[in-house]
Amino acid sequence: MTEDGGTTADPRPGPVRGRGILEIPGIRLGHADEFKRTRLTGLSVVLPPPGSTVGVDVRGGGPATRETDVIAPGTHSYGADAIVLTGGSAWGLNAVGGVVDTLAEAGLGFPAPGLSDAVVPIVPAAAIYDLGRGDGTVSPPTPAEGALAARTALSQAEAEVRGSLGAGTGARSGFQSLRSGLGSFAIRLPGGITVAALVAANSLGTIGTPAGGLWLDPLLRSLHLDLPCIHDLPAAPVPDAKTAAKNTTIAVVATDARLDPAQVTRMASGAHTGIARAVQPSHTLYDGDTVFGIATGSRALPSDFDSANRELVNITAAAADALGLAILDAHSSTVPADPTWQQPPSLSEIAPDFTSAFTAL
Repeated sequence: MTEDGGTTADPRPGPVRGRGILEIPGIRLGHADEFKRTRLTGLSVVLPPPGSTVGVDVRGGGPATRETDVIAPGTHSYGADAIVLTGGSAWGLNAVGGVVDTLAEAGLGFPAPGLSDAVVPIVPAAAIYDLGRGDGTVSPPTPAEGALAARTALSQAEAEVRGSLGAGTGARSGFQSLRSGLGSFAIRLPGGITVAALVAANSLGTIGTPAGGLWLDPLLRSLHLDLPCIHDLPAAPVPDAKTAAKNTTIAVVATDARLDPAQVTRMASGAHTGIARAVQPSHTLYDGDTVFGIATGSRALPSDFDSANRELVNITAAAADALGLAILDAHSSTVPADPTWQQPPSLSEIAPDFTSAFTAL
């Protein structure tokens, strides 16, 4: 309470599960997937609003990516017409062709020099390994599914941001001992800037500690989230040839702040801390952990240098928190599979009280 009877703004960041990455105005999202016993895979297409700046940071030892170099600081800084998160490992990157074709038909892309009415859509992408997680066959997302996801995003229909859908359809974690999915979470800073994350959480590492709790418990306590404790997460198995090299956490972190390419890349870089907090081990030789960044630019940073840098630090810290919470969201919102599918359990089957409370945030 202030001296004049007014209230002061809460100095702490505020977690907002809600619409996740769609809390950032102007961002559109579309999915295509198949959630069946015989096939568990899909992809998600994120469309930044025009004029957004983008960046990327690749930390894992086994990435499957496309067009990440062209959005690095020091390039022509056009940005990106879409960012794709996909299943299917390197084969899944072929689905991006369908996204490119659909965007080109819609006239979205870099103007082709010397060619009237022709554009070249710039679509960076990253893939998780989910091959064979249905009936054991290789059935990655296809260009037709890429086109479908892009059309869905272009339609501006309200998309789901979490669950067993899109790029998270076949996701697992903890040496493939726990089913995961697609998750999303937002953080609203005291000054009004919003930072959000969308993740396909498919890590080699586990979200659970050896004692059966969550690695993310300290963050949950610091944000004063009133959630039931988890004490009985199963221990992850010892990795072997069947569980290794079949992983990767891929994400998009976005903000409505106005950032230049170097600053948005810094946000993406800092967001990797969220993976390290939520999952252990993280960024392993067998993970292709990749985080894209989007800054839509509707909210300017402070005009003086020191204040702008402090706000960038706050944004980067919030990106890490949002990504860590999105990983937990991916596990909490996963749809349990039919027992006859012979899939690992979901978090909701192991800790129903926790997941009910978390998804109610």
